[in-house]
Amino acid sequence: MKKKNVIKSIIETGSEISGGIGSALLSTIIPGTTGIILGGAAAPILTKIFTDIGTEIQNRYLSSREVLRTGAAYTYALDRIRQNELEGYTLRDDDFFEPIANNRPASEELLEAIILCAQRESEELKLKFLGNLYANLCFRPEISREHANQIIKNADTLSFRQSCILQLFYERLEDTKALKVPKLKFDGKWEIKEIDIISETRELQQKGLISIDNRMNASDLSSPIPLGAAGITLSGITFCELLSLDQIDNDILSKLNDVTEIK
Repeated sequence: MKKKNVIKSIIETGSEISGGIGSALLSTIIPGTTGIILGGAAAPILTKIFTDIGTEIQNRYLSSREVLRTGAAYTYALDRIRQNELEGYTLRDDDFFEPIANNRPASEELLEAIILCAQRESEELKLKFLGNLYANLCFRPEISREHANQIIKNADTLSFRQSCILQLFYERLEDTKALKVPKLKFDGKWEIKEIDIISETRELQQKGLISIDNRMNASDLSSPIPLGAAGITLSGITFCELLSLDQIDNDILSKLNDVTEIK
């Protein structure tokens, strides 16, 4: 009996959301094999992980939309892995892919966590970045299993707009370093005034992704946030980089920035 290509099947199911990315990945599959073309030692390791978790996905009872969402996140993860390899990044060589003390490998645990997040995620714009997160974790040995699980929880609970807010703060930091934006701009009248965006920014502060001077508006968390008092933290920077939030559509970021003037 011909062995079913689980990876190909799941990429196909997610193509309604992933679109051309899925089609491009399908073109890398060699007929009669069970995996996709990945370089070096990554091929057998990642083919096994994605086949095993893919088989579990197919054995679950999911709604039609859940099938599409899980397939899309799965596809985005594979695509980001391929892109990382093409850009010269090396797969991590620690115990990430190895079982430890009767516990399955972190690589499998985290991929399942990502897929479960995608399954129940109604904001489908987040799916690409959930896939990016898993892929990038495969190349970042300084991120432990425990740290990765914490980041996944944040990625699960934050709204897409909160990711956009965080990316704007990240870009503001980079622009300031490059002297594209004078620091003076953030010391005057500029502040976040919209109550819903204030609430989302305060939640980012609670999660340690944004820092806001505690002396500012300490008694009223719904009052405007002066931009001079707010900035992205190291945890926030790591979050942006692991989810590759620089891939958020520029038009989306520009429209949000028109309202907030974060950068």
